[in-house]
Amino acid sequence: MINQTDQMLYRLSNLNIQQQLNTYQMSTKEKLQEGSDDSTLYSRLIAVDEKVRTYEGLQTQIERTTAQNNVADSSMASIKKIFENAIQELSKANTATTTAEGIAAISANLSGIKENLYQFANTQVEGQYVFAGSNSTIKPFEKDSNGKVTYVGNNQLRKVAVEEGSYREKGVTGFDMMMYPSATAYKGENLNFNGSDRILDQDGNEWKLNSPTNDTLTKFDSNGVATTETITPITNDGLTPATYTATLPSTDGTKFEAKTSIFDLIDNTINALNKVDSVGNPISDEESKALISKSGTELNKAYDGINIAHAQLGGRNKLFENALDNISSKLTQYDILSQNIGGADMTKVAVEAKALELTYTALYSTINKTSQLSLVNFMN
Repeated sequence: MINQTDQMLYRLSNLNIQQQLNTYQMSTKEKLQEGSDDSTLYSRLIAVDEKVRTYEGLQTQIERTTAQNNVADSSMASIKKIFENAIQELSKANTATTTAEGIAAISANLSGIKENLYQFANTQVEGQYVFAGSNSTIKPFEKDSNGKVTYVGNNQLRKVAVEEGSYREKGVTGFDMMMYPSATAYKGENLNFNGSDRILDQDGNEWKLNSPTNDTLTKFDSNGVATTETITPITNDGLTPATYTATLPSTDGTKFEAKTSIFDLIDNTINALNKVDSVGNPISDEESKALISKSGTELNKAYDGINIAHAQLGGRNKLFENALDNISSKLTQYDILSQNIGGADMTKVAVEAKALELTYTALYSTINKTSQLSLVNFMN
């Protein structure tokens, strides 16, 4: 009888273990309570769940990038509208019927337009400046006490993962959206540029004039550190402001662009309207009209540059939209696979629960009857 009791207790213990697993599966809808329950299945489940976590991280990152891209796109659209207004204002100044008071009003309007452009150029989302280049924590455009605006970001775009091991560039830099190519030269040709222009080569590296003599162009790397590569000599026309000339290397693929800041262009236009030069000296009516006419041409070139930058931004934004759709689809598939591998079959769990109930009932009935037998009856 003692042996029979031990057997029933052993069976009861097994039933309790099975009941615990059954209860766990019903409450969590997961097949495995411990990895040791099925090591092969557990290994597969770990691999799939790792994929799920990876794609969830990618999805979160791309969603954040998409939000920033949308704000950048909206800012570019606003910049284009503001610039269209600037072109319309300047066109009025080129007509003979515009009075001196009208010219003064146009000058004031352009000053307001410059301030609006400055605000949009420093657009930020969640503490990230969208037009700063690779370091989005710095304010890309700074203004000094004289109102001169300078781009202090870089020409390198940030890269964001769109798939495991695959990255794409996001956004546009201040070089793209608030500067336009005022001059271009290729290998062996002469590049003419102003002292305030920013010089970029075909690889996006910046070349800067050496002060104080300004007779050499020095290449700077992506971190803003001067390299040993130079172009010399640099000549200037001796005027104020000076126009410089550099002869490019005779290397295949060489292409240099002189980038003029739209803020500098607006400053020059305002000066022309106010009949002063860049240092505040008065100029003649003829000189003023010539500069205003030239500014109109340059404003249209700058507007074309803004449109190109906006198109580049749109193309990059579309890549991230497609990547988000792709990541979301893969995440859904891996979620389904994870459920198929590690999810409990609730119909089977319900059947097993009912079977356990019947087994418990039968076992406890047997234990009850056995405990009621006397030693004499058991021996008989």
